[in-house]
Amino acid sequence: MLLTSCVSTLARNDSKKTISYESSLEDFTNPERGFFIAIDPVRNQDTSPLELSELRKIGSKNITLVRRIYLLSKFRNGIISQSFLEMISQDCETARKAGIKLIIRFSYNWVGGGDDAPRDTILSHIEQLTPILKANYDAIAYIEAGFIGYWGEWNRSSNGLDKNNEDRKAILFKLLSALPKERMVAIRYPRHKPEAFNNSKNLEDREAFNGSDRSRTGFHNDCFLASIDDKGTYRSTIPIIVDAQKKYLNIENLYVVQGGETCQPSEYDDCPNTLKELSRMRWSALNMDNPDAREIVKKWQTQGCLPEIKRKLGYRLRLAKTAMPDLVKAGNKLTMKLEIINDGWAGLYNPRTLEVILRNRQNRLEYYLPVKEDPRRWMPGTTQIVNIEGGIPKTMPPGVYEVLLNLPDPAPRLYNRPEYSIRFANKNVWSATTGYNSLLRNVIIAGSGESSNYSGELFFRVR
Repeated sequence: MLLTSCVSTLARNDSKKTISYESSLEDFTNPERGFFIAIDPVRNQDTSPLELSELRKIGSKNITLVRRIYLLSKFRNGIISQSFLEMISQDCETARKAGIKLIIRFSYNWVGGGDDAPRDTILSHIEQLTPILKANYDAIAYIEAGFIGYWGEWNRSSNGLDKNNEDRKAILFKLLSALPKERMVAIRYPRHKPEAFNNSKNLEDREAFNGSDRSRTGFHNDCFLASIDDKGTYRSTIPIIVDAQKKYLNIENLYVVQGGETCQPSEYDDCPNTLKELSRMRWSALNMDNPDAREIVKKWQTQGCLPEIKRKLGYRLRLAKTAMPDLVKAGNKLTMKLEIINDGWAGLYNPRTLEVILRNRQNRLEYYLPVKEDPRRWMPGTTQIVNIEGGIPKTMPPGVYEVLLNLPDPAPRLYNRPEYSIRFANKNVWSATTGYNSLLRNVIIAGSGESSNYSGELFFRVR
């Protein structure tokens, strides 16, 4: 009787109504962004499998990324053993269980540097790794190009690979082919991307996220803020030349991942310059756990910018407003307008699904609508207007429905995992048990009538 009364009242005034949302400054986790913990080889000893308890402990500190470097020194002159390949698969499964993702790199040496492997050996090793990487891409945030030179950082190669563009290209392209189109490879030096693709222009919007090798090649800077040229990251110590290379990254990193770490304290790592550089280069992931990093992070804490860094590394999505009607008749369409702001320094670099969910307040039955929208295009510092239209099935039971947003990981093994869904930076919207963001409003679905007229393709579907 109460629902009938409400419908009768709202039917006379079913225009869209707008509400606004309160922002939050809370430090909370979100997938594929933020500070990461490095689990690196201990000197040049064998790599051990990841432990679930250790990853869960890391996750309890609001961290969703772990960098995992695999040491291949014992395989320089032969094939990678089956047991080693199985360990990588096991590590990916351990990461899934812990609700985190891995940043992976392969190297033939670690502390003290040393020999890498010849080009043909590296290509053969990537061939061996390909089935593992394709099968477990969902547990991987991105891969650092690795293999070449000291620490897999593409310098001081004992086989001269760091000096040979054709060798670098062959290894980069082979690694890109070892991954599905949904994942990126980050290279150490910005100058190597134009050289690899024989193209010094920035990616254009029409090329972004199209699955090409160039659209999937990002960057990692492993000496961030160490000197004017970040210890050779940039090709020159002349400010105007360094600035030109940073301008290149500023545009390129709208569409590709930027990660890395600091390598030594310097005059460049005070808060004002740190915030400027992180923002300009659109950083998504930053190591906080090597000895130098710990010292620099402590400095950021003392100077007061650490909370902002934690919030703004990568994307930080916030609901500003929504507009939608309070009443829709079954068989008709529900139209919504979302206003979403990205307060982070970067955008999303991996694919992400957007869904609207209507959940019956009485029986908790859920209907969901996949939205044709690519959240990777919600650029940093911008406001996105997302217009949504979906048909309400004639068979949808009348009632009061909560309106929710879900941004799940599209990978089948992670799709229903709340810890892999994106949380909005608003108060009172997040549910950790479902991974949904509430729009803090309801819609009444009324029984269908003669006016049912939706003929579009997208309908809400029952779970």
